[in-house]
Amino acid sequence: MDFDFHEKQYLGYNRFGIIRRTVIVLFCLGIYYFNGENGPDRNVFFLLAIVVLVLSMVSLLIKHLETKISGSKLTLLGPMTHKRVELDLIGTKNIEITPFSPFLLNRPIFNLHRKETLRFFTHGKWSVEFTTSEGKVVRLGTQRPFVLKQAIETASSHSGSIDTTL
Repeated sequence: MDFDFHEKQYLGYNRFGIIRRTVIVLFCLGIYYFNGENGPDRNVFFLLAIVVLVLSMVSLLIKHLETKISGSKLTLLGPMTHKRVELDLIGTKNIEITPFSPFLLNRPIFNLHRKETLRFFTHGKWSVEFTTSEGKVVRLGTQRPFVLKQAIETASSHSGSIDTTL
């Protein structure tokens, strides 16, 4: 199927997760190298560092959020949570590009209701915030904010195709 906008965001690219995994690996390797005794405890820390590195690489393949715009419908898929959110974009207003959060490290979230805003985010800095025709405020994290904003603006003015043939 052809989409007006399609973006996949992967869990392993989240800055919060990368820093956390790096600190764990550095801690394990630090104990491994600074422990003078050549025993089984020392080898466990080296093995743990290798396991965390491998899991970190595997997490780069785990899809967290998939955003699709087709016609006037926005579909958000959360394969990890097995959730699907569909929004009708006709009549969408107040579309703007904003920083997702003032914090440097943000956790990945899918469908978080906070401060009367629906939030979807995996990684990056930017988001597109808009108000649906029902009055819901949606903040959608993206790697391509200008393209997403343009797709939402196009979809909000989309009148939908009406089949008049019998």
